[in-house]
Amino acid sequence: MNSRQESEVNMYRGVLLFCQNNAGIVSTNTAFSEAINALTIKVNEIQDYLVREIKHTTGISADKATAKAKLCLVASEIANIVYAYAVTINNKVLMDEVNYSLSDLKKLRENLIVATVTNIYNSTQSNLNALGTYGITASTLYELTDAINDYNALLPKTKTTISEKSNYNDNIIKLIDETDTLIKNRLDRLVVVFNKTHPDLVNTYKKVRHIDAPNKTVTQIKGNVINKVDGKAIEGATISLIGSTNVTTKSDKEGNFIFKPLTYGDYQLSIKATGFKDYIDTAFVVKMGKVNRVFVGLEG
Repeated sequence: MNSRQESEVNMYRGVLLFCQNNAGIVSTNTAFSEAINALTIKVNEIQDYLVREIKHTTGISADKATAKAKLCLVASEIANIVYAYAVTINNKVLMDEVNYSLSDLKKLRENLIVATVTNIYNSTQSNLNALGTYGITASTLYELTDAINDYNALLPKTKTTISEKSNYNDNIIKLIDETDTLIKNRLDRLVVVFNKTHPDLVNTYKKVRHIDAPNKTVTQIKGNVINKVDGKAIEGATISLIGSTNVTTKSDKEGNFIFKPLTYGDYQLSIKATGFKDYIDTAFVVKMGKVNRVFVGLEG
């Protein structure tokens, strides 16, 4: 959902909330009241697709990030040991084949990481007999094979997720078009019935109905969770957001997490991690068109 569409959805919510707050007046006209009920259904459908998109995408991305982190760690540890062996025997070709640090592997793109790690595996396998005294055994390579397979298994899911995300987005766009038509052809035309009896309501409706110029930045939260005592990142913390959007995610190996896109407004933010006290902010404000940043240190 782009920033323009986000602004439209926020306008729908604003119109709906305004009419709900003035239900005593709105309910006096059956046609207008029925139009509001139809708007409620559309807004709820849009919200449902947004939540499903976020949950699905976040879940697969988290699994893939975890698998990649494990693959890079196992491969880099093996590569370092094999490199030390290559230095000992002055084998420069072997040095080049396994000269990858953990950070080097993490920077590789999806289409390169498996091929690179497989080359490390092959170079290690070719020298396995001589690497026993360095602590590299067949079991070590089995661990690397498992890590490669685990990561590979998630790649098709990532492609599926891209397709499903596109499908969610298509449905959201369709619902936005339908909601625009509903507001223009029913609410905007019917609101005039209140001109004589409630002119202030009509004027306020028109103001709420206005779409603010969208900000280029999609409303989102980026955060980081650490141990308050030693400053180390906390992986696997559960971060929950409750408000107009209800979503949950987990922090990655560096303690980072993200919610995107979001509706601006007031939320309750909670963070839980095993061995630490729960963190709860009952008045967390998400600003529209901003990258809202959160840095939390959990106490043991």
